[in-house]
Amino acid sequence: MAAADEPALLWCLRGHGRDIRCLRRVTPAGFELSVLWGDELFLTETYHDAARLLARAGEFRSTLEARGWVRLPQYEAATAPAPGGSAGGTEEGTPVPAATGAPDGRAGEAHASPDAGPQPTVLVVDDEAAVRSFLRAYLKAAGYAVCEAGDVDSALSALDERHVDAVVLDVRMPDPRGWGRSGLEVLAFIRLHGVFAELPVLILTGHPLDREEHNMARRHWADVFLKPDGYRQLLDRLDQLTGHQEPGTH
Repeated sequence: MAAADEPALLWCLRGHGRDIRCLRRVTPAGFELSVLWGDELFLTETYHDAARLLARAGEFRSTLEARGWVRLPQYEAATAPAPGGSAGGTEEGTPVPAATGAPDGRAGEAHASPDAGPQPTVLVVDDEAAVRSFLRAYLKAAGYAVCEAGDVDSALSALDERHVDAVVLDVRMPDPRGWGRSGLEVLAFIRLHGVFAELPVLILTGHPLDREEHNMARRHWADVFLKPDGYRQLLDRLDQLTGHQEPGTH
């Protein structure tokens, strides 16, 4: 395969204070899909099949549009991908627009409507700052308050320090103490303490769980969702478990 080409824009959506852009380019390793949340790289994946890349890009866009992001048609594909060519959907040379923030400069901020009622608080535990940033805006847009933790220790401290109504939990995170702990230790801690017995825990992971991890999640009553396809299902389940309704659905 030829050397890497310049990234081409597949689509751009705007909502909740930032643009989110989906790019593709051809690299020596295959067809590379990148999603940028503002100026931050949210995810990158490589496919050997151009059609699969386009399908994944479409799935991701549909999920975001279902939660309120607005498509920017001026950045939409101008041509179909050439047969046997790159995983396009845009013309070669289509400029990639710069990300834009909210007009008042508060990128990523979103507020529930005044009649949305009390905001349940969700603790987001993930070692990747870009994922936490995305989830913060995503959940705030749906009417949730959000607190964050980037590792096992800070997650346990957050549970001690404040009331939360649910936890969105990554599994595989670096352990700053070097003890090999993961998000499953946070899950075990939650279920070992009676005060958290009914606390909803939703695992959001970029890697399928192995059998042991899956069994532990099931024993401790945690729902499991995969990044990035599982965001919409996770939010629907979170609404169900907390009895919360999105702003404007009352």
